[in-house]
Amino acid sequence: MPHVDQGKHRGLTRAAIVERALKIGETEGLDAVSLRRLASEFGVTPMALYRHVRDKQDLINTMAEFVMEGLDLTVGFRASMRWTDRVRRAMLNFRHQMDERPLALQLQIAYSGDSLSAFWRPIEDVLGILLSAGFKPREAAKLIRILSNLLAGYLLLVRPAGPKADPRANIRDRELLRKRFELGLLSLHPDQFPKSVATARELSDVWASDPDRGWPDTVDLLVFGLEAMLRKGRKGRAG
Repeated sequence: MPHVDQGKHRGLTRAAIVERALKIGETEGLDAVSLRRLASEFGVTPMALYRHVRDKQDLINTMAEFVMEGLDLTVGFRASMRWTDRVRRAMLNFRHQMDERPLALQLQIAYSGDSLSAFWRPIEDVLGILLSAGFKPREAAKLIRILSNLLAGYLLLVRPAGPKADPRANIRDRELLRKRFELGLLSLHPDQFPKSVATARELSDVWASDPDRGWPDTVDLLVFGLEAMLRKGRKGRAG
């Protein structure tokens, strides 16, 4: 029978298990989190963990609820702000706070629990902004779903390395990617892809650049789109 550190065993709580699981996930990836690995970390048998978490999914659900707690998109809001400025600030807050919670989006995808309060707080914040701007409830609900998908996609796909990545390695990787991308574009048949070949330098530079360079334009695009949707809705109701 393996030796069990009684000091560690006495400190084994649901919160301690979740915190250790998050540390493993943030440094090694969510796939590295397992009950067997956690048992080894705490110096206990896997069965000891089952007194605190039912199974792997229960652990994932608790981790998700833990990281989403305290998410607040209204930080920096002022009473004098226009609704568009509130939307901008909310999106900036979302990205910043997700950067501080590198596993949050992955855990949301894997979540299967019933506790909605932590997950619904950012939706409540944005819903209040859109309703106060004049959007009808169904319009606001539809637009929040679209915004959530676009922002989550940005964070999951455009910035996969996360905030803790080595910036020097990123610069080297991006320059190699830019060169490969440009060479690939230049290899296209100029009769079939004349515009892509002619703008190969610009396209490769943008595609391989630091994603944060495009973040202000991303926010502008979304905010201007919301303004246009509001005008469209008012015009439709007036007609």
